[in-house]
Amino acid sequence: MDRNRYEGEEFNEFVKELIEYKRLNDSKEEGIAKLVVDKGFESLTEKQKFVFEKSISHYVYDECKRGGCEIPWSEMSAAEVNGNVCGWCQQLGRDDN
Repeated sequence: MDRNRYEGEEFNEFVKELIEYKRLNDSKEEGIAKLVVDKGFESLTEKQKFVFEKSISHYVYDECKRGGCEIPWSEMSAAEVNGNVCGWCQQLGRDDN
């Protein structure tokens, strides 16, 4: 995952969602995630960055499995449910007949 993507309101909302729904493994990971939301990813030490990236790696997809496009943070949780497919490709793949 490109670390340049670890910024912006959509990213912060994604991290808040992981915190809110207790998707992180322990209080250390949750504390680091809260730091990311409050102060940004770049404020972390290298060790904290490693722990944070590992903790979210189960929920982050680099690209859509179907179309190869970048999945926006706002669609990341849905992509997990939809088999690593972005919202656009999910709609294209629906059979409305």
